[in-house]
Amino acid sequence: MTARRSPYDGSAIVFATMHDKQRLADDSFAELLGATVVAPEHLDTDQFGTFAGDIPRTLSPYHAALVKARLAMQISGVPFSLASEGSFTSLLGLGVENTELLLFIDSERGLELVESSTMDWPLPPGGTVHSAAEAVAFADAIGFPAQGLTLRAVDDNGLSIVKDIPTLGELERHVERSLGEGSMVTLIADYRAHRSPLRAHRIRALCERMALRLATPCPRCASPGFGRVAPERGVPCAQCGRATDLIAADIDGCGVCDHQVRRPRTVTVADPGYCDHCNP
Repeated sequence: MTARRSPYDGSAIVFATMHDKQRLADDSFAELLGATVVAPEHLDTDQFGTFAGDIPRTLSPYHAALVKARLAMQISGVPFSLASEGSFTSLLGLGVENTELLLFIDSERGLELVESSTMDWPLPPGGTVHSAAEAVAFADAIGFPAQGLTLRAVDDNGLSIVKDIPTLGELERHVERSLGEGSMVTLIADYRAHRSPLRAHRIRALCERMALRLATPCPRCASPGFGRVAPERGVPCAQCGRATDLIAADIDGCGVCDHQVRRPRTVTVADPGYCDHCNP
């Protein structure tokens, strides 16, 4: 039996990035779809906000990815686009949570797909340093220089930001100079994908999921991208039978037609500890 040919076989897919994210998608999209992932020339994604804070991030992660993807298609003239957006949320002293969102748009089929993941972020959150020695200690803790860092210096003249510091020696010089000028110096991990191996790993995993999803046709209309679209909650409590918030099934769906398939999970009853009635 002949394997079904991918609708993206031989196509170029443009990744809306200026930080080499196309490399994170290239292998899986080539292997599963026969597609080539490229980055558009002259695309400035920083205009929609930066992690360093020099340009405010005013859009939600989804809308930022959507604007980037559409702009990449407009600039390149390619009808297929990827865009990703990361966000970091403080858990009130309990650590930091990282959410990554990957968006795919096929403007020919009117198809828009989203894959996402949320995980703990294990690196220190950063903070104010008062000496070069403190800066070196922070750099060592995050795995510098493989994991990049960003220096923020604030004085009476405003904020200055230094990125892409290559060595500990350069870091020490920047910190000593800024402190000598009377600035308050803060160091944070550089969250840009090409300067953060952990973020790159998570985005690569999402790209693999997206490629696998695009390689899955809808059972009804054969459009690409059939996959999970929503959870169905409501596993009944083992004690009282009321619905809990636990996921009872996953709903797979098509991004083009309205076809859906329900996939029940293996858990059929919930521990009363998850029940709002039995454990208010």
